Amino acid sequence: MAQDKIQKALKMIDSFDWFWSMADEWRYDSAKAGMRSFVSLVNTIDDEDVRRALRGLWTLRYEETSSIISGHNINVSEQRKEYMAVLAA
Repeated sequence: MAQDKIQKALKMIDSFDWFWSMADEWRYDSAKAGMRSFVSLVNTIDDEDVRRALRGLWTLRYEETSSIISGHNINVSEQRKEYMAVLAA
């Protein structure tokens, strides 16, 4: 059951519109709803380490997108690997 929730959360991260801030207002509302759905799902997972890792992945994706927008292109691959290792355990 937890693995299903983890996979669903990872799909939510992958399919989220990370560039919503550069678009029309309706995408803002959609992004906000997506963020709420992600938080609600993650809060149903009992394992604190898994919750922390999923939240970390969400934040990394946000930071990565922000860096792309600003032209800095940070590398988050090592941090991502650490979070994914927690999820695989």
